[in-house]
Amino acid sequence: MDRSLQQHIRDRAEGVCEYCRVPDEFDPLPYHMDHIIARKHHGPTEPDNLAWACFACNNQKQSDISGIDQEGDPNTPVRLFHPRRDDWQTHYRWNGAILVGLAAIGRVTVDVLSINLPHRVGFREFLIEEGVFPNAQ
Repeated sequence: MDRSLQQHIRDRAEGVCEYCRVPDEFDPLPYHMDHIIARKHHGPTEPDNLAWACFACNNQKQSDISGIDQEGDPNTPVRLFHPRRDDWQTHYRWNGAILVGLAAIGRVTVDVLSINLPHRVGFREFLIEEGVFPNAQ
C-alpha cells in the first residue's frame, strides 16, 4: 500500500493501536493498516475506513465486522467498534491492564479481537510497569 497513506494513518492514530491502545514503538511486531470494514465486505481503501492496528488486533479481527454480545441477545449480531465513528472512551475503560467493554460494541470488540488474552494482558502489565502505557492508568 501507499507509504504516505500508511504514514497518515499512523500519524492520525498517534502511533497507538486504535483498538487496544498499545503504542507501536514498544511492540516488537509490525502494525498494520486495518480495513475497518474489510475489503471482502466492500470496504474501501481510504482513510475513513482505515485504522492503525497492532498485529494481535488485526490478526484476530481479520474480516470480522460483528460478533455476539455475551450479555445480550444471542441471536442479534453487534457491530465491532469503528475508530472513525465511535468514541473510544464511550465504549471502553481500563481496569489495570484489562480492557473492559462498557456497552455491547465494546464488549463484542474486546471478545472478537481477544484483547484480554493472558499474554496480551501480561504485555500491557509489563508496559505499565515500565511506565510506557499510560492509557491504563
